[in-house]
Amino acid sequence: MKKVIVSAFEPFGGSGRNSSLDTLNALPGILYGYEIVKVTLPVVYGECGRVLCEAIGAYAAEEVAAVICLGQAAGRGSITPEYVAVNVRHAGAADNAGAKYELTPIGGGADAYVTGLPVAAMVKAMKAAGVPAAVSFTAGTYVCNDLMYAAVEYCRLRGIAAGFVHLPLSLEIAVAEGKAGNIAALPQEMLTRGIVAAIGGAC
Repeated sequence: MKKVIVSAFEPFGGSGRNSSLDTLNALPGILYGYEIVKVTLPVVYGECGRVLCEAIGAYAAEEVAAVICLGQAAGRGSITPEYVAVNVRHAGAADNAGAKYELTPIGGGADAYVTGLPVAAMVKAMKAAGVPAAVSFTAGTYVCNDLMYAAVEYCRLRGIAAGFVHLPLSLEIAVAEGKAGNIAALPQEMLTRGIVAAIGGAC
């Protein structure tokens, strides 16, 4: 059975939860005839990509149908597959290891990498499932972008489609953290339904 590798991030920024990880944990083990391989990643520059690429490398390239990385983007009101990752680290917040970067290249690769995933088809599938979705043209310059850059760079050399999807904060997390009504959020069930549909659109 071919595999779809899906990753998500641990909590960060002082929160005890992450909507991407809650969504990953809610996914079934098999979807559309593919085994869903789940990988939890640290919110740490460089290390997140290393862990993911190691997980991908455990399989022959022909065994992997796609690699879909999930991350949380609090404040967004829809699920947004990302179109491009840029070769820069730049954020006011430190990662979970305390590292902080300003206008620093990720590595010696291309200035940017375009997603290998069919993002338009993924958005169409999510909308058909009743989930707000749109293509995004910026993955930011924090750890999410760092991961997307590493994943696409690694997978394109192996002929594997890879990319990144940002999820809004879940309504459950917003309520638990006293943010409900002050920030865009979607119910966790909708986030899970959206990513299930997105996987179908990607594969």
